[in-house]
Amino acid sequence: MSTPGAPCARNPKKTRGRLGALAVVLIVLLVGPGLMVVGTVMIDADAELSRTGVRSPGTVTDFNDTQRASNRDIKVRYTSTDGTDHVVSASVEHDQHPTVGDPVTVAYDSQQPSRAVVLGFESSGVTLRGVGTVLTLVATGIGLIALVTRVSRKRRSRR
Repeated sequence: MSTPGAPCARNPKKTRGRLGALAVVLIVLLVGPGLMVVGTVMIDADAELSRTGVRSPGTVTDFNDTQRASNRDIKVRYTSTDGTDHVVSASVEHDQHPTVGDPVTVAYDSQQPSRAVVLGFESSGVTLRGVGTVLTLVATGIGLIALVTRVSRKRRSRR
């Protein structure tokens, strides 16, 4: 039993729950921008490879046509100058409709021919950067709502 005028002890379960929620928001606030940076680096590397890579004809061997943008992709088979066959995947935008057997152009790294991009298709970094952006926006929104709620509760309790 508490003494009149003495501060009330906080509920430990409630405090743990708040700390857990705060930890989740902080982790997402760190992970989101990290994914944005990694996605941007991947996009830049793919753009560089598109400009400087060895070009080779390729053929679409598989097209995964789904409603989820993150799962729409193609697989392309191409042959490097050393005669080795390789397969590369590329993200497909919703306005693109490739079919199996379509010819495409691949740009690959001459030192590492398995590192390649399919010209005219998205870098996989675009999806990663998008996920990072969404996570950052959601965590920021939750954090702002929590902050505004806490400030308004403190103001009400002072009255």
